[in-house]
Amino acid sequence: MFSTKFKFNGLKTLVRKFNNDLKLLKMADLVEVVRHDPKSTVSYNFDSDAAKIKKETDNADSESTKILNKFQISNSKLTFVAHTNPVTGKMDWIVQDENYDYIQEIARSGYGDMLHDKDRNEKYYKAIGQAVKLLKEQNKKVKALDIGTGTGLLSMMASKMGADSISACEAFPPMAKCAMKVLEANGFKDKINLIAKRSTEVSLGNVGLNDIGERANLLITELFDTELIGEGAIGSYTDAHLRLMEEDCVAVPTTGIMYIQAIQSAVLRRCNSIQSIQLPNGVIISAPSSFTNCAGAPLLHDLQVDELQGLVEPITKPVEVFRFDFSHRNALKKNEQVKLSIEAVKDGQVDGFVMWWDLIMDPQGEITLSCAPCWNKLKDSPVPWRDHWMQAVYYPTRQQVVRKGEDFEINCNHDEYSLWFDTVPTQSELPPCTCGLHIAFSRNRIGQINEHERNSLFVQVLQKHISNETVCLVISDGTLLPLIAAALGAKKVFYLDCNVSCRSIVQKLVKHNCLQDKVHVIEKNLDGITAEDLNNLKIDVVIAEPFFQAALLPWENLYFWYALHSLQSHLSQSVVILPQSMTVKAIAVEFQDLQKIRAPVGNCEGFDISEFDRLIEISSRSADDDIEPQPLWEYPAVALSPPTTVAMLDFTSSPEALDKLAYTKELICCRKGTLNGVAFWTEFSFGDGIQLNSGVVDNDWQGEKIRWDMFSRQGVKLYRHGQPFEKEAKVTISAKITPVNGDILFKLDETIM
Repeated sequence: MFSTKFKFNGLKTLVRKFNNDLKLLKMADLVEVVRHDPKSTVSYNFDSDAAKIKKETDNADSESTKILNKFQISNSKLTFVAHTNPVTGKMDWIVQDENYDYIQEIARSGYGDMLHDKDRNEKYYKAIGQAVKLLKEQNKKVKALDIGTGTGLLSMMASKMGADSISACEAFPPMAKCAMKVLEANGFKDKINLIAKRSTEVSLGNVGLNDIGERANLLITELFDTELIGEGAIGSYTDAHLRLMEEDCVAVPTTGIMYIQAIQSAVLRRCNSIQSIQLPNGVIISAPSSFTNCAGAPLLHDLQVDELQGLVEPITKPVEVFRFDFSHRNALKKNEQVKLSIEAVKDGQVDGFVMWWDLIMDPQGEITLSCAPCWNKLKDSPVPWRDHWMQAVYYPTRQQVVRKGEDFEINCNHDEYSLWFDTVPTQSELPPCTCGLHIAFSRNRIGQINEHERNSLFVQVLQKHISNETVCLVISDGTLLPLIAAALGAKKVFYLDCNVSCRSIVQKLVKHNCLQDKVHVIEKNLDGITAEDLNNLKIDVVIAEPFFQAALLPWENLYFWYALHSLQSHLSQSVVILPQSMTVKAIAVEFQDLQKIRAPVGNCEGFDISEFDRLIEISSRSADDDIEPQPLWEYPAVALSPPTTVAMLDFTSSPEALDKLAYTKELICCRKGTLNGVAFWTEFSFGDGIQLNSGVVDNDWQGEKIRWDMFSRQGVKLYRHGQPFEKEAKVTISAKITPVNGDILFKLDETIM
């Protein structure tokens, strides 16, 4: 006998005794308890002597069986988590370790990416050496404090450079444990005082009673994100200087300098607000002015700006906007406002501001770490690749036309965590989004909605199938399709959008374009829709982009398929379903840099970081799916195989009517290289050869750089270790699709044949 404890948040605690035969506790009972409160979590705490549970599933429903099959016994607690299936829209229940959030945070952290940043590591190492040397020359004992030590790398650098004492803070418990192992492996366990706390919680005083015996005189930090201050650097520095540091201490880095540059870009302009569309019949679909004049528009858009080279035109020279002094007490301001007058270097329109920062690393000001975009680097100067520190784009409330040689104003602001820039006067606090657009839609989604070729495809498809007698049903999140269908002459358009925020935006667009009589937005869940909600009309055309906010991977945008077959009784006998089918394609690639976010570090600047590699690998296996979503246009890659179809799905049949589908395909080498990834995308067929492609653009894959769709996320399998890929080599991909529950799984052979 052994005990199992079920812990319900919001429900009573329940303890039951049972033996190895689960007949005394049906999983169906457990499912019913959680169904009663979908927000509840269930934790299992098994006695360590429980070796095995017999998986008895008689009289259990399919959902219970699915849960039971995932059931694992361990000495740790497991949590029973409610999870919405993005494909079917139904609730699934999955068993996870109770520390799943920690595990996922480790797996998806940027630690590995930073440790692969050789430019960063070398400059920190050199700057720490300069700082230690400076203090030694002043006949001072070097007492270092490392805030946010992570793996302990910077502390080990300080020790190697001759610091006399070092205290290192790491608040994230799993990383603190990892750092201790790294320090031990490198022989620094007794040389570095590791404190598993936030620096703001560190106590100062008598040794043995407090964390640190005396104030430090060398402050080492790496607390920065794309916005420099977004991880709380201002608060951490201010507290450290007041409580933990000597007044004349040295800091590495010493100073942060922030720059912006006004730019013109048709591509980025599309990411700021919904643009007007003119249909073949002359009707113009437009957005209300509240969308284009929203004070919330300045929020950042972080991306690999270097990949926009040729699509961005600088309108001004770079200009310094803020300078952050990390070396002195009370030097950092929590709020600043600066109004700059900047000269335009060419005629154009200010569509945005590119922001980046530089770090002056050493006290002498000789070492600079720069995050500037490539067009602002010196000629032939190397451009380090970073995914942890990218450039950010900020959009003005409204675009401003400028003339060469004329000055215009830029209003620059920051608070303790955020930045905002605009061409019009701004508030002293981060402005909220008042129109809802910038809350409901990501920048990429706004850009996708504005894609001319994509909208032209939808217009072409709808023109073929719509007349003034057509009743249309649109199923997608936040789409212009209902407006396009109505403006093209459909008798009635019903719009089903289960995302409340997206639905609200479409309602505003419908009202602005005076289409309320033709477009009816259904404000009900799928299960509650009746014939009366559809005006007792039969649906002639069902169309989806398809796009759904909950979908992460390309093939997860299938909710419309399940929804339309749930509405089968409301469809006409000759209903047209668009898209008709989906094809999943894959290609073997060699990434230039993206693989670094998953690749092991091993040795970093002479220090053994393999303990960290093991932590990441274990965490990734527990928390991450084999294939992850990425916007691949930001990450250069060459193709090592031709694009290959690896799975297909026909939407004209209902999910319940289809058996399990299985495919086995091979990616055959067509170019010698190092295989470090396999990319996946979808193509949706709308008939007559019309394809909506979320991957390789215009079949442009044979050059030195694959051209990807900019506003879609592709799926990618990244290999931790790159493998030689030569003539006749191949990767085997197995696909299994279970239409009834929306499971779409891909398995790749780890061994290259």
